[in-house]
Amino acid sequence: MDIISLEKIEKTYIQGKLEVKALRGIDLNIGTGEFTAICGPSGSGKTTLLNIIGCLDNPTSGKALVTGKDISTLNATQLSNLRLHRIGFVFQAYNLVPVLTAYENVDLVLSLQGRPKNERTERVIKVLKEVGLSDLASRRPAEMSGGQQQRVAVARALVAEPSLILADEPTANLDSQTGKSLLKLMRQLNEEHGVTFLFSTHDSMVMDFSRRIVRIVDGTVAEDYVKDSRGESIETTSINQQV
Repeated sequence: MDIISLEKIEKTYIQGKLEVKALRGIDLNIGTGEFTAICGPSGSGKTTLLNIIGCLDNPTSGKALVTGKDISTLNATQLSNLRLHRIGFVFQAYNLVPVLTAYENVDLVLSLQGRPKNERTERVIKVLKEVGLSDLASRRPAEMSGGQQQRVAVARALVAEPSLILADEPTANLDSQTGKSLLKLMRQLNEEHGVTFLFSTHDSMVMDFSRRIVRIVDGTVAEDYVKDSRGESIETTSINQQV
């Protein structure tokens, strides 16, 4: 079953008197439980695409189904609820609340959902343990390394047991060893929980870890392929879309 289904997605921005086409007729389906990277150079449209999937932006035209819901039919409150309950986010800049501890940052999502305190406590402790941060629960972001902060961000994304986790350049601010450790963690969580992970990246290491690569060029899908256990392409679709 597809957790994401995009049909002829267009996104146009108006900058002064200029019309900028960020996405040009994107067709894309992502199945439940996938570990997929959307890659491409800066300005290719991959972050715009991730923002539309995450209900942070609206397409100019086209149809987008996310977790089975047509997001074009949802009002602002419904979109907010979809993000809160079904989608987890991991951002390049971590986006942690600086005055809150690791524990409090992770608990924030459950608190916003209105879950009872005993349930929240049990869940936060469990997830912090999963990401290897049990000993750092009382530290604030400024007291942690970049890799530790990103693990808090992963825990926060995972804690509400979402169907989908979107990660925008999650390794961009990390050294290679820390980035590799984070990707191993996320793939393990994907395998153990069945959560769909979708990355936006130009980092070759993220592509190496991903099982499927969707390559975006100038706002169109240029290539889409699945890899085998050795990292070799086993199913490739090269797409020449007319602009």
